[in-house]
Parts: sequence; structure tokens; C-alpha cells
Amino acid sequence: MLRAVFSLSGFNRAVCLATGGAGGYAFTNPDVDNVYDIFPLHKPPPYAFINVYKVKKEDARDFEQAWKDVARFQQRQEGYLFTKMLKADARDSTLGPAQYEYIDIVQWTTGDAQRRAALRPGYQQLYDEIKSKTVGEPMMYSSVVDDTPSPV
Repeated sequence: MLRAVFSLSGFNRAVCLATGGAGGYAFTNPDVDNVYDIFPLHKPPPYAFINVYKVKKEDARDFEQAWKDVARFQQRQEGYLFTKMLKADARDSTLGPAQYEYIDIVQWTTGDAQRRAALRPGYQQLYDEIKSKTVGEPMMYSSVVDDTPSPV
């Protein structure tokens, strides 16, 4: 009996038992920093910060460059998910002239994440560069319906 416990196979079983016990304990008894969501039933919806811009044709290139600088700044912030910039298609006039030349959509995990990013040093200076070339109307939205494919 003792020979079986102190053999290589006995050692392997002891290591597996200890590893499984430690992993099982850590998974079923998370601390404040580690919370494991086995079946994520409810995730808070992401928040979209949407801004529309009226830009003069002569300022379009400078506006786009300044906007890219703001987007790069936001990409380094906590809670940032993604950014999209949409430009009105001047070729299609079936719906009439565009009310705004550009629309940007920046998605955040929470509304507070966007507010914290806007309060960080350097953001206001970058955003002032955009405001000097355009008239913008920002608004925060929360996702109600999302038909994007599930990652599962």
C-alpha cells in the first residue's frame, strides 16, 4: 500500500488532487478581485456616445485628422469598446441633402467610463481642436436592442 502511494502514479494522483482542489476552491469561492460568471445571464448594455458634426468642406481634412487623434486617445481609456466614424454620401441625394456631414459612434462599457475618459488630462485639448472646425451635438445612448451575432 505504501509503495503505491509513493510511486510515480501515486505522486501524479496527489498532484492532480491538489491542483483540482485548489482550482475548484478558487472558482467556487471568488474574492473581491476575481468573480467568475459561469452563465452570464445579464450583462449591462454598452453605452454609445454619438456625436454629429457639421463641417465646412475646406476644414474636412483637418477635422478628420483631429478626430483620429481623439479616437486614438479614447482607445487607451478604460471601458472603451470601439469607434466608428460615418461620413454622409454626397453622391446619393434621394433622401435630400445631409443634415450633418459626419456622425461618430463611440461605444463604452458604461456611461461613467466615457465621462472619466473626457475628464482625463489631454482630452479637452484634443477635443477643442475638433470644436474649432465644426458644430457638434453630442448625446449618450444606451443599447436597447442588439442583433449582433453572439461570440459563442
